[in-house]
Amino acid sequence: MTDSRPARVLDRYTEVGTLCQTVASAVSRIVVPFAVVSFSTAAYLGYEGRPGAWAFAMMAVGTCFALKVWASAAVGLPLLPMLAVQNLLIYGVPILVSHEVILTFTADELFTAGREVLILNVAMAGSWLLSMRMFQPGLPYSYVFFEINREGIKGWRRMGFSMIVSATTFQVLLGLNLLGGLYAILPNGSDSLINTLVSVVGACGFFLVSMVIGGGAAPVTEKTAFWVLLTINALISASGFLLAGAAAYLISVAAGLFWSGGRVPWRFLAIAFLGLTFLNVGKTTMRERYWGTDESRAADISISQMPAHYAEWADVSLNAILENSESTRDQSALGSPIKNKNQTLLDRLDNLQNLLFVVDAMDFGHVKPLYGKTYSLIPPLLIPRVLWPDKPRSHEGQILLNVHFGRQDLNSTFTTYIAWGLLPEVYGNFGPITGSLLLGVFLGVSFAWMENFLARKLLVSTEGLIALSIFMNLMNSFEMVASVLVTSMFQSIMVIVIASAPFVRRMRNPRPLADSG
Repeated sequence: MTDSRPARVLDRYTEVGTLCQTVASAVSRIVVPFAVVSFSTAAYLGYEGRPGAWAFAMMAVGTCFALKVWASAAVGLPLLPMLAVQNLLIYGVPILVSHEVILTFTADELFTAGREVLILNVAMAGSWLLSMRMFQPGLPYSYVFFEINREGIKGWRRMGFSMIVSATTFQVLLGLNLLGGLYAILPNGSDSLINTLVSVVGACGFFLVSMVIGGGAAPVTEKTAFWVLLTINALISASGFLLAGAAAYLISVAAGLFWSGGRVPWRFLAIAFLGLTFLNVGKTTMRERYWGTDESRAADISISQMPAHYAEWADVSLNAILENSESTRDQSALGSPIKNKNQTLLDRLDNLQNLLFVVDAMDFGHVKPLYGKTYSLIPPLLIPRVLWPDKPRSHEGQILLNVHFGRQDLNSTFTTYIAWGLLPEVYGNFGPITGSLLLGVFLGVSFAWMENFLARKLLVSTEGLIALSIFMNLMNSFEMVASVLVTSMFQSIMVIVIASAPFVRRMRNPRPLADSG
């Protein structure tokens, strides 16, 4: 039996809030099984005497609470549940897999970390719920891509594929070194705006088409073209040995498939996870070969070099996996840990070490908090580099944290960036409990306002693209400090507003009763 719900939802009158009700329904269905699995896992960790069992249990409580609260009163963009689940992944998975880093910290520090994640999620969910009672959904007026939107699903596909092909063409031309003349005549700092534009256009295009595919409204030929273009874009984005760009495209597609279908796209997620995991294993070795000592930028790989580099990368990753297996056998025989184990994607998905580091530094190293200094850096970072070529680096807040807490000296920050995340950053600024409460309340209120404001906006509109951009920025924010996240989000929104302005017009978006879309 075929589920016709997505086909009814996806039409030219689809609003952001209407579509997100599919997500709310899915969250309502999974919250109880999710809680059972999470608490059973915590009980197993405790039974085995594994470090961090209580911390994982507290994280699970906070996540389940946030999911339950959101599903009970959701009207739009699922920012709260997404960030709550993300917190469980980036802080809980290291405990689940017994990451070797956590063994260097005390049980009290692990407990503190779990408590901070719990406070953050509960404060975020509680303030969101209270704010939802204060804010009202925005007016049903949108800056609509009228000519495209009136064609319904057909217009969505055309717009989505146009965005994907445009972003792909730019990436190919850049890879062929054919855009040097363009960059040469543009003002200093324009490259970051262009890169942001291409990234936003590509991600939004993939999201729109993936929703059409998830809703069962795309023919086989277009599905094939979509998957080919996604593969090409992911390979080009990752060719400089940075996986974040490829991951962003894959996350956009996963979100689109989930939003339109109301089901987790397990097969797609499994393939994407395995692919990224395989490349991630050999990523460090490839960076050492091609980046040299400058880890702040990716290698410049041309299109013609890509096949040879990917073949080399695959060989490095395969050898690294075999070495990891051999190291595991050696460790079992000798009874001692092997320190040169290659990094896996699960190792990458680890903000717990950052939180434990700052907890240890403040509790035992007696390092003073920064009292909001990293947040005071945000306003000047919003000025475009075109207007202020010598403005501070976008990672300035992260740099301040690393230098203040002794992770790096200032000189090393010009070649290597060490990530933090929102929760470790606020802990480093305001200390235990207070920092998590402040961040949770701020995020909860902000999410409630954005959810209400965007709920009645048409998906294929300027506001709809802004909603997608905000969602995708937050999904990819787990290693960002506030200054990087806010700057990235601000640039994306400005690019969307400016780029869409010539093609939209403000209009009311009622759904006529007799119109089937």
